[in-house]
Amino acid sequence: MDVVKRTTYHGLDCLADANTPEYAMLHKESSMKIAWASQAKYGKYTVYFGVVIIFVALLKHLWYRFRDTRYKKNQSSRFIVPFIDVFVAYSRFLGYKQVPERLSYFTSLPHSMGSAIFMFVSSLYLLCYCLVPHFWYRPCLGFGSPPLGVRAGIMATALTPFVYVLAGKANMITFLTGISYEKLNQHHQYVGLAAFVLSIIHTVPFIYMNVREGGTSRIREQFQTFSYYSGIPPLILLGFLCICSKAWFRKVCYEGFLHLHWVAGIGYFGTLIWHIDKTLNCDDYMWGALAFWASQILYRILVKTCFKPNSLFLRPRVAKLQKLCDGAYEVTVANTKGYEWGPGQHCFLRFTGARFMDNHPFSISSMIDEDSKEMKFLIIPKKGLTKVIYDQLDDNIASERKVFLDGPYGGTPRDSTAFERAILISTGSGVTATLPFLLHLSQEIKKAKESGTRIVTKHINFIWVIRHQDNISWIRDELLKCKDIAGDYISIDIYPLKLSNEADLENNIEVNNSVDSFEQFNFHYHKPAISRVIHSLANTLDRRNLIVSSGSESMKSSVSSTVSNMQSLVFNNDVNQSCIEEIYLHTESFGW
Repeated sequence: MDVVKRTTYHGLDCLADANTPEYAMLHKESSMKIAWASQAKYGKYTVYFGVVIIFVALLKHLWYRFRDTRYKKNQSSRFIVPFIDVFVAYSRFLGYKQVPERLSYFTSLPHSMGSAIFMFVSSLYLLCYCLVPHFWYRPCLGFGSPPLGVRAGIMATALTPFVYVLAGKANMITFLTGISYEKLNQHHQYVGLAAFVLSIIHTVPFIYMNVREGGTSRIREQFQTFSYYSGIPPLILLGFLCICSKAWFRKVCYEGFLHLHWVAGIGYFGTLIWHIDKTLNCDDYMWGALAFWASQILYRILVKTCFKPNSLFLRPRVAKLQKLCDGAYEVTVANTKGYEWGPGQHCFLRFTGARFMDNHPFSISSMIDEDSKEMKFLIIPKKGLTKVIYDQLDDNIASERKVFLDGPYGGTPRDSTAFERAILISTGSGVTATLPFLLHLSQEIKKAKESGTRIVTKHINFIWVIRHQDNISWIRDELLKCKDIAGDYISIDIYPLKLSNEADLENNIEVNNSVDSFEQFNFHYHKPAISRVIHSLANTLDRRNLIVSSGSESMKSSVSSTVSNMQSLVFNNDVNQSCIEEIYLHTESFGW
């Protein structure tokens, strides 16, 4: 039996005197201080905050599109442009910094310091907007719901549309800002976590007030009512989604997470509408979320998948699979009718037959040109689907499989041909993301040569770190083709960490730190320090520079930190007596 000290206000017992005229008068006074209906504004201003962020990102995207297009026509800079370049360089100096790997892994913070700072500032705004307005509690629960609980719940609901918009591979925010969905995924997780924290803040005041006025028996009594028990399922489901989205959980059981995620997402949506029960018109946020989510799915189905209304409607493509060497194979889709793609983009492949439910992303390692419209994928088998398919392939014998394509997605919003210098650096199979940039730029150089027109691109550095020298066979033909087309425009540097066999290793000990010229490629027989490799190119940078990085997390972290430090060449160009206006970094990763 609970022994509870009764809560009184102005001499009235909050429970026993609830039906007295004095209680009704005090109730009215409390409602006049903060009217229950007036708190709907907290949801609106939460949405406005998100819309302002998207609008700023849209302006940034439009500026870069305008700048790239104009620069290709006229390389002169207007008066205002240098000031923008310096501001952007300072932003990148901070934004390209890296969060410590261990901290990022266990907290799921983004690797980019810029994204982490953005999340911190956004969290500060949301928490201050929720916690600073007073008062938190009413003197008696009978005077109305605690203002803190109401505004926190409304703000959590107002974040829901952003959670579902950011969840889509083809989403409105990507369309407006140019930021690919896999880079937005970390913000999808963040907004979900913010909604969960606000949901907890929403729950605590109701529990506290009931315990204060009537003890645990009061809690049991209240949780028999609809407004209380209906809030338990969405809170549990949202907490489950937040926990399962953490990097350490996805790494252990990604397949399970993938299939449970969307089921829990639908469950959360339905139970939250049930809990809201049209209170303060908060269900409008849910219907808005549903409208965005459904339109994005419909767009993806009709534009990106086999449901596209054309001659191949609901029909799979034929793919040719062939081993390249031990530990690698290539998937070639010759019939790419209806598909256009750019450098750095990827597709999801779903093979018919066994494991049909598996749907994996792979970078497109080819580009459309006048000679070929094949879509190629270089795959290094790890486990699961990629390993199953690899084990089924015979050496030196091509096989055919039917495959459904979903894509393309990703890539960079910037025009790679609007930069004088491009530095493409990758490790291992990460080359599938940098090779298309090399192919694309080589094709543009070829067109410029044939037409006699001027091209912005002056030089391309292609840097590839591989485990074995034999790995060059993965893309040797493509590299030779690019070198044949672009000639001196391209420098290809390859760093094999191991040679083909022990004999080769013994024969090359004396050249451990030298460079061999071998079939138009520069082979470096030592493990490179990525930061030193990039710094060695600093003196060769031009006015506008593009750096594309893809591969191991350690390599990308090193590249990002190095490019961050190199921003001083932009904002200190008067001191350094350089003409550098921009050093832009684009990274690729499938670790989301």
